[in-house]
Amino acid sequence: MEEPRADEVVGRMSAVGICGSDLHVVRGEWPRPTPIVLGHEGAGVVEEVGPDVREVRVGDRVVLSWAPSCGECPQCRRRRPAACEPLHAALARGTLLDGTTRLSLDGATVYRNVAVGAFAERVVVAASSALPLGDEVSLEEAALLGCAALTGVGAVLNAARVESGTPVLVIGAGAVGQFVVQGARIAGASPIVVSDPSEARREQALQLGATHAAAPDELKAVMKAVGGVEYAFDAVGMPETSRLAMRWTRGGGTCVLVGMAPASALLELDPWDFTSREKTLTGTVYGSEDPAVALPLLLDLVREGQLELASMLGPSFPLEEAGEAVAAALGGESGRVLVRP
Repeated sequence: MEEPRADEVVGRMSAVGICGSDLHVVRGEWPRPTPIVLGHEGAGVVEEVGPDVREVRVGDRVVLSWAPSCGECPQCRRRRPAACEPLHAALARGTLLDGTTRLSLDGATVYRNVAVGAFAERVVVAASSALPLGDEVSLEEAALLGCAALTGVGAVLNAARVESGTPVLVIGAGAVGQFVVQGARIAGASPIVVSDPSEARREQALQLGATHAAAPDELKAVMKAVGGVEYAFDAVGMPETSRLAMRWTRGGGTCVLVGMAPASALLELDPWDFTSREKTLTGTVYGSEDPAVALPLLLDLVREGQLELASMLGPSFPLEEAGEAVAAALGGESGRVLVRP
């Protein structure tokens, strides 16, 4: 790993959650150059800072953001930094925003997944990627804030802007789906219906605020009783789950695609559903907000007891057992699987 540049920091990683974006690479659904360091949902402690860094100091506890934006492209000018065009080009190349990786092995380039590569003892990132955490949340819990929480809660509060008292459907109760459930509860939505094939995940969703939890083959009966929803969220990201979310969105309602799809996936839609019933279909990335703005708001929700983190933690594995951690995540653990460098 190269030394930090003037506007960069080095963080010593403490905990990294295994996100679906890492699993897409493992399964070959997102083509990426190799060798590549996985992991992007992490928290740790600042170990070094470049001379131009003012945001954080050595010893600060931080959450890593995978979305340092250029600040100049059309998306950034529209205040959508997570949709930054140079950033997404870098994600596809397996590099940082500047086109480098700052990592090598025997002189050959080593790439970084989702512009972080946190399955490591130490990580060098832009200072804007190291978001101050404070001391009130454990670093294991804070890792979830780096991606799953920002994505799931933000999908509800920022992308959909769910109103109090409106019915919500969440397809998929993995970590992101569980945070969508929590976002819906925080917004005052009712009822909140969750569908997932895992009984353990359904039970956890009920504890986090869902009012109904159905296996896929039970969803039709539950939704007919509820009468459809104003807001539906696909937290899985497969064409069949997106179609399912659209199906149960009421006329005039909004369906939000949250889960990231495989690179080759295509979604077939019925135009009549939009013209005759005036539905809205939209997507969201990283909670549709600047992470530096969203993270303090999430920390406020944690302090107020509205956002639960501890119960969402799954098993943790040391860095040398990252392969076993990935296998556990692929197996559908109900809690977020962690790697502990």
